[in-house]
Amino acid sequence: MIHATSARESVVLQLDQSALGEHKGLRRFVPEQPALTVPEVQPAVLEGAMRAWEDRARSEYIGVMVMRRFHGLLVDLNAPLDLQDLALQMMLHEQRHTAMCMHAAAALGSTCEISFDLAELQQSRAESNPEVLALRMLCGTFATGEVVAQSLIKHSIKSLPSSGFRDILKRIAKDEVLHSTFGGILLAALKSDAAPTWLEYPGDAWVSACVFEHIEAMKLRDVIEPGEALLFEDATQASQMMSLGIPPSPAFKSYYLWALETEVIGGFERLGITLNRSDL
Repeated sequence: MIHATSARESVVLQLDQSALGEHKGLRRFVPEQPALTVPEVQPAVLEGAMRAWEDRARSEYIGVMVMRRFHGLLVDLNAPLDLQDLALQMMLHEQRHTAMCMHAAAALGSTCEISFDLAELQQSRAESNPEVLALRMLCGTFATGEVVAQSLIKHSIKSLPSSGFRDILKRIAKDEVLHSTFGGILLAALKSDAAPTWLEYPGDAWVSACVFEHIEAMKLRDVIEPGEALLFEDATQASQMMSLGIPPSPAFKSYYLWALETEVIGGFERLGITLNRSDL
């Protein structure tokens, strides 16, 4: 079900499950969702945790569209078939992550109606050159954004108590290993190839400028919702939020900034690609 809201350039999607998932002919092909037990918590905590899981589902579903675009670019560039296959695997990961996050949100009372910015779903190609678009995605989406995402989810798992909600994050983290390593590995391979046949390495200076552009943009993002941060100012509410799979907000923001400056840059250095801020 889709509700369009043209005035705000947004759409509301119903991210629910069909009854066909229980059909005997389909059941074995549908991933089983983890069992969730919702403890007794304050109403404000229930609402806050539900919104947090909805936000994660929104991000994962946008990730589906991002991976669709990336796979399309690989097809346009006649990339090797194994790379196209990996792109499809990552798109399927994002689809399944969305379902798991909505499973968590629904357990907390969500109607499963999620609002999206229309442009984020459309993923239009502002740049017409597929080579440039693919390289920008490798540098920004994968070698920067996905590296930070993997660092954050590992940090969250370590900071949370055992629960079905934490188990969802652990499942997602297993897939994120591919997402967070793909971009850097492919860029390093392109750099070492003396005669690339489908995509040329643009040079360390170009990569540096692209990566640091993404880092600076990501620093400006509102990583934590103000309402969620308020809940962590109370010890009881903070503990209850964590029992529902929501990591502490102050540490989360700090770790986000640390990952941008340390994990991203360090990852490139380990692959033999030197990033220089002067290339900005």
